[in-house]
Amino acid sequence: MSPPRSGSGSLLPLANRIVRLGGAGAGAVVLVLCAVVAHATHSPPGRPAAAPEPASARTRPAHASRGTGRTKPAATTAPLVRTVRAAVLHQRSTIARRAFGGRAPQAPTVLLSRSDAAKGWAFGSSVIAPPAGVDAPPDASLFIARHVRTGWQVSVTGSATFAAFARHAPADVVPNAERALLAKYGKAAATGKATGLGLPWGVGKSWTMRPAGDPQLIAFAGGDGRVLAPGPGRLYRLCSRTSGHALLLLIHPNGLASTFARLTAPTPVKDGGAVRTGAYLGTTGRGLPCSTRQAGGPASVVFGLLSGGRPAALNGLQIGGWTLQATASGKAVAAVRPGVRVQEGDPLLNLGVGAVPTPAPSPTVTASPTASPSASPS
Repeated sequence: MSPPRSGSGSLLPLANRIVRLGGAGAGAVVLVLCAVVAHATHSPPGRPAAAPEPASARTRPAHASRGTGRTKPAATTAPLVRTVRAAVLHQRSTIARRAFGGRAPQAPTVLLSRSDAAKGWAFGSSVIAPPAGVDAPPDASLFIARHVRTGWQVSVTGSATFAAFARHAPADVVPNAERALLAKYGKAAATGKATGLGLPWGVGKSWTMRPAGDPQLIAFAGGDGRVLAPGPGRLYRLCSRTSGHALLLLIHPNGLASTFARLTAPTPVKDGGAVRTGAYLGTTGRGLPCSTRQAGGPASVVFGLLSGGRPAALNGLQIGGWTLQATASGKAVAAVRPGVRVQEGDPLLNLGVGAVPTPAPSPTVTASPTASPSASPS
């Protein structure tokens, strides 16, 4: 067998075809291909050893081209996926356990987006879904991996090495237009209460909000159901590319990232693609992210924010001209600005990105859907 050619189009299409055939024989051939890739990959001296590999692995296919049904090349090698899963659990299991009420996290789902087998680099996302019966957001992160002589090294969002990996990955794995943003996303965004974001629907229009069972999430529904980007940024898909069950991640220039779940008819923008404020992201739905289950109630979008790769509490944050309020239990939400208070179930007007409310006292949030008389729909 001749050495792999440069670029991501060398061994990966063959590996993808073999994996689709299934069976133990296919797995053995894939491992042989992995050995060829590892042998051909050069590693500079002085790099730390790779993370240990767990006993099992799984992955999802790369993004399918619209209308063709064929998948794009991606690193589908089992050693890479096993190492990603081990690294994610090592670096984020404590975060996930806290978010899941102490429940042990399950194995993460790995979605591989880009790879260069000859150079030994890969980029993608991972999601630790909440256990059944736990009303919490999935723990989502991005990863960058590189192959060295001892195996795969993986850096996950929030780790000390993520920014360095983003800077040194080849351009076909981390495009130059994404480098600075990904490096910044790996660090906590120092924005205080002002997010610089609008609400995820049209400016001047009113939707209603509902609690999502977690103080780090809020559900919005109404209007034509079109969910729009609350600010500029770059878009990434997490855990699934299936309409209704994917989790969209939009990283903003200030390092904050907004998340969007339950969307149907998601935007065709590719991973890492730039979107402007007000760009279409998808339509409200009921599909739970990273799951095949459906949520009750009206079609909605579940909105959250991440800082440094970790969920940010929404209570006290300024978005769309309002200061959000949420109880610690996540069972009640409200939005306030001077002289106006909007409770869950009442019309909430999107005042846009530039509207910043004057700081006001934070009264106790209650679940009673009673709006201030001055809060009227558009």
